[in-house]
Amino acid sequence: MPIDLSPYQAVLLDLDGTVYHEDQPLPGAIQLIRRLHEQGKNYACLSNSTSSPLRVATRLGTMGVDVDLDRVYTAAAAAADYAVSHFRHPDNSRPRIYNLATEGIQEMLDGLVDWVQTDAEPCDAIIIGAPANSHATPERQRVALHLARKGAAAVGICSDRVYPSERGLEFGSGALSWLLCFAAAVEPVFCGKPQEIFFEELCRRLNVEPDGCLLIGDNLESDIFGAKAVGMRTILTLTGVARRGDLAKLPPDWQPDLVIEDLTDLL
Repeated sequence: MPIDLSPYQAVLLDLDGTVYHEDQPLPGAIQLIRRLHEQGKNYACLSNSTSSPLRVATRLGTMGVDVDLDRVYTAAAAAADYAVSHFRHPDNSRPRIYNLATEGIQEMLDGLVDWVQTDAEPCDAIIIGAPANSHATPERQRVALHLARKGAAAVGICSDRVYPSERGLEFGSGALSWLLCFAAAVEPVFCGKPQEIFFEELCRRLNVEPDGCLLIGDNLESDIFGAKAVGMRTILTLTGVARRGDLAKLPPDWQPDLVIEDLTDLL
């Protein structure tokens, strides 16, 4: 039976494991996004990706999923927003940032920050991605360690311990962030799901209230728990990380409002 989405101010769709897996759209994803678009429904696609919204939207396009750029919000975009808003100096000079993440971070913040290149320079914050990211080479990790020990803030793109790739599980941004912070004896700040800052900024962009939103995702920790913490309604799809058996361990307050096999159940 189709689900009535009209009561919600916005529908939020997780991407990896919900809309697609690797480079293939999952059942019902293209049809659901088209329906939301045709009905003029306020919606957004969200991800803990360390890529920019532009790169993610382009990737979606190659799968036949056409989504406007302003409807994509990633953890990398949240980290970029955080860096600009939290590290500007009283004299209005630009934040001094070290990129231990991706080309997407570089693209989003070029012209908005001053890039730190060595551990001899003053640095306000380090943006940390996964170890496999282009700007997280072993040598750059060592520079980041020295900067963190000198007082630079550690901003993790997201707290994911691992993420799936074609090679299997990879170390996530959270894993590298905690490694660096343990060595430097500092605490990281995370900007992606399930942090409240991610969902609140997304709602601000969409001009909606969190308690008026419905989130559809495949990950209990980053999607369902994160959305529930800010008052959203939630639907768990079993096309990604979570399995039906995982729900038996959860208290009632943390159960998703609905469980579906895949997105075709919503059509």
